[in-house]
Amino acid sequence: MTRTSQLIRALRPRRGGRLPLALLVAVGAVGVTAAVSDAGTAPPGLRFAQIGHWIASPAQGTVFHVNGASRTVDAQARVDGMDRGSQVVQGPTSGYVVSKDKILEFGKSSLAVEQSMTPPTGEQPVAVEAKGGPYLVYREAGTVVRLGGGEPATIPAGRGLGQPVVTPDGTLWLQRTDSNVLCLLTADTDRLSCPASAPVGHTGALSVVGRQAVFVDTRDDTLTPVSAGGLGRATKAGVDLPADAKIAGADVGGRIAVVDPSAGRLHLVDGSGVRDGRAGRPLTRELPAGEYAPPAAGRSSVVLLDLRGNTVRTYDREGRPQRVTAVPPEAGEARLGRGEDQRVYVDGGEGRHVLVVGDDGSAGAVPLIGTPTSGAAPRPQAPPTEKPAGPATPRPPTPAAGPPAPGAPRPQVETPTRDRAPRRPATADRPRSRTTRPSGATARPPRATARPPRATATPPSRPGMPRGLAASAQGTTIRVTWRAAAANGAAVTGYRVTWTAASGGGGGTVNRSGGSRSATLTGLTRGVSYRITVAAQNSAGRGAAATTRATVPRPARSVTVSRGRTTSHSDDCTPPDCAYIRVEMRGFAPNRSYQIEVFSSEWGNFNPGARLRTDRSGTLIVSDRFPFNGVGQRVWVTVDGLESNHYRWPRG
Repeated sequence: MTRTSQLIRALRPRRGGRLPLALLVAVGAVGVTAAVSDAGTAPPGLRFAQIGHWIASPAQGTVFHVNGASRTVDAQARVDGMDRGSQVVQGPTSGYVVSKDKILEFGKSSLAVEQSMTPPTGEQPVAVEAKGGPYLVYREAGTVVRLGGGEPATIPAGRGLGQPVVTPDGTLWLQRTDSNVLCLLTADTDRLSCPASAPVGHTGALSVVGRQAVFVDTRDDTLTPVSAGGLGRATKAGVDLPADAKIAGADVGGRIAVVDPSAGRLHLVDGSGVRDGRAGRPLTRELPAGEYAPPAAGRSSVVLLDLRGNTVRTYDREGRPQRVTAVPPEAGEARLGRGEDQRVYVDGGEGRHVLVVGDDGSAGAVPLIGTPTSGAAPRPQAPPTEKPAGPATPRPPTPAAGPPAPGAPRPQVETPTRDRAPRRPATADRPRSRTTRPSGATARPPRATARPPRATATPPSRPGMPRGLAASAQGTTIRVTWRAAAANGAAVTGYRVTWTAASGGGGGTVNRSGGSRSATLTGLTRGVSYRITVAAQNSAGRGAAATTRATVPRPARSVTVSRGRTTSHSDDCTPPDCAYIRVEMRGFAPNRSYQIEVFSSEWGNFNPGARLRTDRSGTLIVSDRFPFNGVGQRVWVTVDGLESNHYRWPRG
């Protein structure tokens, strides 16, 4: 089956050929106007290999290409219609501006719009740059979109996916978190294969050591290699890994970084011998207090982003601290990511800066300089001649030689200072100010320095985004906490808390006062992931919302068997010894069918079993399906890899 035939209708491309840079393209499928203008610039001969990093700056309407080696911007293009929070992912020949509502593709060499697509679901995906990709992984919806390499393909992968990882050969690995089934998608196919399953009910995540995918089991504290042939032999991690551990998707020098958020520790688990079943010695380091995103693996550094302290911390493979770098302040939350060049990039929340982590652990800030667009395409820029294009530095005018003529004003020499921007030249469109002088007054010569403008009161604006948003399940409720939002000139009068179920059914909204810092959500469904937003309100309006997700966990799954009511079944199963096996299943996924297999100690798999459906609470009680009369034997059932108790059958 070709990629074109696999293209699901949820991805609706609108192609119109390659468009001139100054044209605007009306995109009916997404209801926006998208364009790449002549603001796009690239040095002559720039080779767009799979290196560097693209970042979107929606406020400027511009995408920038950052050279990771030199920490400079070497290309940029104006793209209208980008949504707040958009990110850019690159393939071999195209870049893709991705948001919840649309995907805009542009050519990396031409900087021209090529198509616009509607995503299969309204969630922000995890973007993965890899051979055969790039990929967009919609974790809640259980969908993978492969971009590049021909027509886009949408591939179902099962709802509720863990953090994806990719091996150097371009194989994408996925974990279905409800069943712990482990699946792979190779670089040359659009069909998912699921060759292995971790123990059901165990917590953990996938990672990569060298070229080997591994499952990090946080219940058994083990590392297990996984391949197309299934699971390998587990080795002990040598350290207690918590269920809520944050696990890096790749190793640094054979060690996998694991953050224990509750204990404030960084574990470096040695996976270098995992293929041979050899356990290494782990290392543990104390972390400063903070709220850490999942760690990222650089070329030679473990990179941690402290969302609370707004800093980047780097460590070497031995856990020795390298650098601490402040993230330039921006609204929104910074995003930590790893490029295909194995460098780690930290994108600012507004797309105004990007930090590039070097091989020595240093993080250099690259300011993204561009002109905010006003809706009209700017004039084409002249191509460079002898020197590469770059910002021109205005020089002060040079005084003419010799004394000035009598009555002529003296030449003004603008002396640049560190704190003053270059003076704007007067134009015919800008009116000059006039001053009325008393009769007979003589004109004064122009002053050498401009008088500073009078300070004007800045009107209040909408409040900033609440910081430190967190949500945790407490029984059947979720407790949401946040820190104060920036007031921006007017007192914060309230916070609006909204939650929606990932499945599309259920949600709500509550309002809290301006001094509140928490809310408790009730009426939730177990096992359902909820998207939670908190936005601040002041007299200027409601500000941008902070977003997080939380799930009320299902109770632990259990299957038990016992003797049910007495019955008759054929001539050889009669009272009083013949009765139904009573099966009780609890804590399973609601409204889902499961195959029940029945066994006894002497007759083995004596019954064909049955495929039955749980109720909306994930419970199933079977009391009229499986007759049995094997007095003294032990009987049990298996459901979805879970084995019940072994019940000794009594006399009637």
